[in-house]
Amino acid sequence: MDNQNLSQAKEAIGLLTDAEQDHLASYLLMMRLKRNKLVMPAIHQRIEDADTDNWEKVKKTRDSLSE
Repeated sequence: MDNQNLSQAKEAIGLLTDAEQDHLASYLLMMRLKRNKLVMPAIHQRIEDADTDNWEKVKKTRDSLSE
């Protein structure tokens, strides 16, 4: 992507709503983490795991955070 296209993309992103920017930021973070397998293998494994049976349940996460 050249500088002109990058500038146009930044301008377009600036026009997005906060929710749309948050969604885009989440997507870009996921893409970045997928490229970074060696630095964060546990996170990468979780990102790649599409089987919801292997996901930690919300209640368990809340309980562990409240401890």
